[in-house]
Amino acid sequence: MPHTPLSTAVHPPRVPAGLHLEPYDPRTAPDAFMTALAAFQTAQLHERQPDDPAIQPGQLAAQLRHLPPFVTLPGWVVRDGARVVAEANVALVNLDQNRHLAQVGLGVLASYRRQGLGRALLAQVTEAAHEADRRLLLLSSHARVPAGEAALRRAGATPGLSAQVNQLALTEVSHERLAQWATQGQARAQGHRLDLWEAELPGADLAAFAELTQVMNDQPLGDLDVEDSAMSTEQFREAEAHFQASGRQRVLAVARRTADHRLVGFTELTWHPARPAILAQGATGVRPEARGLGLGRWLKAAALQRALARNPEARFVRTENADTNAAMRRINEELGFRPYSTTTLWQLEVAQAQTYLAGAAAR
Repeated sequence: MPHTPLSTAVHPPRVPAGLHLEPYDPRTAPDAFMTALAAFQTAQLHERQPDDPAIQPGQLAAQLRHLPPFVTLPGWVVRDGARVVAEANVALVNLDQNRHLAQVGLGVLASYRRQGLGRALLAQVTEAAHEADRRLLLLSSHARVPAGEAALRRAGATPGLSAQVNQLALTEVSHERLAQWATQGQARAQGHRLDLWEAELPGADLAAFAELTQVMNDQPLGDLDVEDSAMSTEQFREAEAHFQASGRQRVLAVARRTADHRLVGFTELTWHPARPAILAQGATGVRPEARGLGLGRWLKAAALQRALARNPEARFVRTENADTNAAMRRINEELGFRPYSTTTLWQLEVAQAQTYLAGAAAR
């Protein structure tokens, strides 16, 4: 089926004189480019989270050069000389579900805003999404960078899901509470045991664990126009290879029913050796038939105890919970997590982005 040309393709937004917009391929970009991109992304990070350590070029290169085969990630930067001052990419995830979505990352350095760089980059990602038959862009904003929300509203995007980024200061964590959660979990969830996985996932459990992660489809998604998602075992294996290549470390706590060895729950903590102070609390999920037994608290306690033993340089744990996910927020608050910042995921129809860009070009 032939594509209808993008309405802004004839007269795409231009960047100011002296700046240069260029595409990049994350899988093949050279080291010098990764160094410039890491500096840009660190500046963006520090606007949102000023106390975080810098993003290391090697860390970024490992992440981008080993993307799973089912992910396409075209990207563009705007340069001022050798310096990257704006960047955008669009993740086209080729699973059986959500083929209508294009996940967009877009940012501009504060001193270069209000010069049309965001519109020029939005035109690139919109065209890429259009060519890939994706009709909906997903973009995010951060409460500490109000310019992002303002730009998305001007483009006609609508908020789909707000989430609270919560942080646990490890100097304030109650190790007695962790021990209590572990003890209570063992008592209440009799007939279950926990396994702690590090490094590579055990091959014998990989397919079962891939199926277990689909329990995350139960989490609240607000007004987002998204479908339940699932990976095949091979796709999950490819995603796991990407994690291993990224250089990140992890502790994965998994709950198993002893009668039949069925996996019923999990939680994951990760960190990068180049930035060991921050632990990222990833997904936590328990199957419906195993809920109400204290497994969530037991899993979190066991994972955190092991992670702290492995990474004594850790200072904080960060996690992100949808405002509507009351159960998980309650567990985190009991452990000592406190609000750190707020993010919002926005939806922008490709057709609306085209209309906005055409209107902006005509002004």
